[in-house]
Amino acid sequence: MEKNKIKIFSIIIVLLFFFIPLTGEKKSAKDLPLKHNKWLEEEAVYIITPKEKDVFLQLETDRERDLFIEAFWKQRDPTPGTPENEYKIEHYRRINYANQRLGVGSPKPGWRTDRGRIYIILGEPFQKDSYSSLRELWDTEIWFYQDMTRYGLPQAFYVVFYRKGFGGDFELYSPNSDGPQAFFIQNPQIDPADYIAFYAKLKEINPSIAEVSLSLIPGEPPEVSGRPSLASDILLQNINVAPQKEIKDLYAENFLKYKGIVEVEYSINYIESDYLVQTIKDDSGMFFVHYLIEPKRLSIGQYEKTYYSHFILNGNATDLEGKLIYQFEKEYSLNFDEDRIKSMAYTPLQINDMFPLIPGNYNFSLLLKNTVSKEFSSFEKTIFIPDKITTPEMSSLLLCYGSKEMDSSRTAIRPFQIGQKLFFTQPKNIFLPSEKMTIYFQLYSLSDELIKTGKIKYSFVKRDETIKTFSRNIREYSDPRNILEEISLSEFTAANYTLKVSLQDQSGQDLLFKSEYFSISPVTSFPRPLIQSKALPASNDAINNFRIGTQLFNKGKYEEASIEFEKALIKKPEEMDFAIHLAKTYFVQERYMDVESILTPFLKKENIKYEVYFYLGKAAQIRGNFKKAISHFKEAISHFGLNIYLLNALGECYLSINEIKEARTVWEKSLEIIPNQPQIKEKLASIKGKK
Repeated sequence: MEKNKIKIFSIIIVLLFFFIPLTGEKKSAKDLPLKHNKWLEEEAVYIITPKEKDVFLQLETDRERDLFIEAFWKQRDPTPGTPENEYKIEHYRRINYANQRLGVGSPKPGWRTDRGRIYIILGEPFQKDSYSSLRELWDTEIWFYQDMTRYGLPQAFYVVFYRKGFGGDFELYSPNSDGPQAFFIQNPQIDPADYIAFYAKLKEINPSIAEVSLSLIPGEPPEVSGRPSLASDILLQNINVAPQKEIKDLYAENFLKYKGIVEVEYSINYIESDYLVQTIKDDSGMFFVHYLIEPKRLSIGQYEKTYYSHFILNGNATDLEGKLIYQFEKEYSLNFDEDRIKSMAYTPLQINDMFPLIPGNYNFSLLLKNTVSKEFSSFEKTIFIPDKITTPEMSSLLLCYGSKEMDSSRTAIRPFQIGQKLFFTQPKNIFLPSEKMTIYFQLYSLSDELIKTGKIKYSFVKRDETIKTFSRNIREYSDPRNILEEISLSEFTAANYTLKVSLQDQSGQDLLFKSEYFSISPVTSFPRPLIQSKALPASNDAINNFRIGTQLFNKGKYEEASIEFEKALIKKPEEMDFAIHLAKTYFVQERYMDVESILTPFLKKENIKYEVYFYLGKAAQIRGNFKKAISHFKEAISHFGLNIYLLNALGECYLSINEIKEARTVWEKSLEIIPNQPQIKEKLASIKGKK
């Protein structure tokens, strides 16, 4: 029986070279259970990022919060392959130290004091000096830190605390906000605005305190006026956010976005990926977003002698206001035999995909889920799709290591296919000296004159030195909109390079240019990825009209959306989804007769969808045909069950034809489903006692 059990194991990819978002209602921290409130407000308060905190407050169950905390520490684990999380251990050691040593004499617990906060954030200082029992000055502590540049802090700096009165808390000192006078128990008859005089007096009493009174950064001079510069205040502000500098908190956003779509357990199993996104305009004028993702770890399931993996891709594109414009879900299944699985230890997996997108600025996010191991990866990328291009423009550069000629008889297309050639690329742009590199980019709105006289210049730069350059006349290319240039890399040595491609006029003047980095590997060979992709319908297929129509509808461009939906329905008149979306677009345009003409023929079809009845009912209701509307709503209820939208609409229709009893019955039923409906309660009250 043992051999029939499913096994899961991970393949670590060896590197041989250099998401409808669902959000919960945001809670207050005081509304959380005691355990989770303590974690958020005490244990993680100084190291949690604003995004992580915002996500945590939107989680709805203790299970979600526990899993989030597990993911929170996992993101900070410096050695994820070991059983211990050194970061977490050190963090709780700092909290314990602060509570035991830095809260003495304070009414606050140590972690809440200024010294406790700095200690928890930065850890043990390199040097600590204490000055107490000075006759003229308050007790003072000077902590010295160095080698904190990974947090974006200076190479060396001080943090200073002083204690007013004879007991109580040490307060964090700011040269700009407090000034040197803050150290004095009594004003030594000096003008409070005379910082230099206070500094001089401090230097007489204690040179070490004087040294840090005007700046926390060694060697930084005060301003000409004698006042401390703002650099120390900026330093103190940066210390507060130092723990956040090393954390990529996109995992938290994805935790919240996708917890309603996938099992929440995915969120703690984040794996890194490389990705690439390229927008390409096809011959029809439609822009497609081509993208790829390469997870750095591939987990494989085993059943007997079969090896397999299964991926789900959830993608969405939102505009800059956060409005969802397009979303999709796709699945990829992989099966391997024993011979193939052996080579997978050294072979990356690459999933390629594409989708059409209307003009605009977008945030594109993708979530990749491996259902075998419940691992996930994700990326986000800003995308710009130009609208009416009236002046010359150039796309970004796509560098490819290989290509394949496609069957010209097939109308379907694949990601990264240009014309009849399918191109292969990787995000890091790493090439072998034995390979040829294909450079691809698009040019838009070139005048006939520029096509006739213009040039494309290619420059290859290594360490600021141009090592190769050449030019081509634009007219030499078979398609001046789609530029393909192939170059042998045999003359390049192993190094990092920058490729600059310029569009030039007849005189050689640069009009536009784009650049891209690439590397030549010092090794003689390495495995290229196993590519998984699916063929997609060509741009003139009805499904692409439908996708474009959906995006235009979500963008609020209803007239343009209806045109695309009409095209889709003309091409496939039997497609119910096309008709429903067209009817919905007509509905928001108040074209109610068109709604009825589009959807009525589908009443004769089998497997009628809910939306057919609903929109037919609403259109009839608005046009005053209440009995017809009632008939459609009842059909919807008989096939799909009760919901408040149908019941409330039915009540309105019954009331309009003076069938009070029926209106009361359906509205009361609606309130049983969702009691908190003030408007329905008012309507019921208004017909109380009527027959």
